[in-house]
Amino acid sequence: MTVERIGERLRRHRRAAGRTLAEVAAAAGVSTGFLSQAERNLTGVSISSLANIARALDVPLRQLFDQPTQDRPDTRQGLRQAYAIEGRRQTYERLSTTFPGSVINAVKLTMPSGYQSEAVSHDGDEFVYVLSGQVRYLVGDDSYVLGPGDSLHFPGHTKHDIRVVGDGPAEVISVGTLPIFDDVT
Repeated sequence: MTVERIGERLRRHRRAAGRTLAEVAAAAGVSTGFLSQAERNLTGVSISSLANIARALDVPLRQLFDQPTQDRPDTRQGLRQAYAIEGRRQTYERLSTTFPGSVINAVKLTMPSGYQSEAVSHDGDEFVYVLSGQVRYLVGDDSYVLGPGDSLHFPGHTKHDIRVVGDGPAEVISVGTLPIFDDVT
């Protein structure tokens, strides 16, 4: 059995929608070149970008990549399943559940030394709290270097990216209103 890689999923859903690379890229707020590279598995894609692409394609995010569900409202240290998006070096742990009417989504993001995300923008708010390491958030034209115990709250529609700037890995709690979990039952 062949496992369909994320790039093939993106291309298949885009073609099924009858949309061009340029149309989907514009609707998702990413460049055409970035989407083309993602479809060819030449670059990784963040959850934020995948959520924007899923919305542009009018498909549930779970159609593009597999995430663990979180059926209970509580999560326990050491019992959460870490997961990653193919082609990316960072890992996620899901911290929140979904239920009808819920609007926040929380993840613990672990990034290796030297990690840098693509620049993204999306609807809603984003709040981050640094657990360990040192990161630099670029939000619009403003740069914020954050260490353990520091936080940042900003509008998601402002183009932003994150980079690990310290010597080692970094861990960040990210809470936002971008719908990255679509498993409401």
